[in-house]
Amino acid sequence: MSPIHSSLSGGMRQRAMIAMALSCQPRMLIADEPTTALDVTTQAQILDLIADLKEEFDMSVMLITHDLGVVAEVAEDVAVMYMGKVVERGDVYSVFENPKHPYTQALLESVPRIGGVRKKRLPAIKGMVPHPLARPSGCSFRTRCERYMPGVCDRAEPELTKQGESEVACFLYSSELADVR
Repeated sequence: MSPIHSSLSGGMRQRAMIAMALSCQPRMLIADEPTTALDVTTQAQILDLIADLKEEFDMSVMLITHDLGVVAEVAEDVAVMYMGKVVERGDVYSVFENPKHPYTQALLESVPRIGGVRKKRLPAIKGMVPHPLARPSGCSFRTRCERYMPGVCDRAEPELTKQGESEVACFLYSSELADVR
């Protein structure tokens, strides 16, 4: 590790990376896990900085994160991905308030709630993410899905279809279901 790298805090390294990205005057800032491994105060500062820069430079921001709390706080639109494919997409309110895809539902069920009475352990999504070079046939989430339909989910990959205010790639909501059987 270089001496300069070791002397900067995580937040300062993030700020330096943002400054370097902005030096190119982008129309879109892609922030891939910009708050990972930062304390909550520094995380809030980085998110505020990104929001201020978005306005000041009139640019779009694509935030890539696993932190659903960050998504709920700062995103307008959200795309939930599983194994590199979008499984649900819509405005953040619609996706968080009425998730359609079983993966989105499972993700949101596994988030701790403040103020709730803890009666049991948080649910975990069963199984393991398949190796990218050994993707299952059909829907990639089917090996972990509580609503898996044999003969349907294993035969074809579902396409994104409009469902209310969002889009979802799941045969539970697809007119393709009749074609697959």
